[in-house]
Amino acid sequence: MPLLFLISPVWADSNFAVTDFELLDLTLKLSDPKKAAEIDAQEQEKIKMIDTLIRKGITDTEGYTMTHVSAEDRNKADKSVGYLFDCAKCSADLGREYNADYILIGRLHKPTYLFSYIIVRIFDVKANRLIKEYRTEAKGKPSKSVPGAIDNILIKIRKDIPH
Repeated sequence: MPLLFLISPVWADSNFAVTDFELLDLTLKLSDPKKAAEIDAQEQEKIKMIDTLIRKGITDTEGYTMTHVSAEDRNKADKSVGYLFDCAKCSADLGREYNADYILIGRLHKPTYLFSYIIVRIFDVKANRLIKEYRTEAKGKPSKSVPGAIDNILIKIRKDIPH
């Protein structure tokens, strides 16, 4: 009797290169330097929280691997604020330096002091193109609004990107 082997395909993980989020602050500058510094420090803390949560979410997803893009490499590739965010080929070039399938570029977009948007763009490194943008509003206490917003984005990424 011949032996039959069940062969199941082995899928490689989807490899993400992930940059630090950038802040695009469109609010009017305050005349009080102390208050301006306080608000800037809060925004930097919010960005750190976003960075940590998105990296952990990608890393903890079965079938995904994550490589953090160094600030030095990002700064070298990012000609100005928003350059990598808007330029698919430029982002893909940076992702190729990390042997990634996808590169995740994120932005905290702050049009007002009342709320901000967390925006994630995922670029296909091989195709040099934007494949998906995720956008969610974050308002209220960052300790509550940011984790919920990042969870929503991660759910959508897991649904849309193979793993």
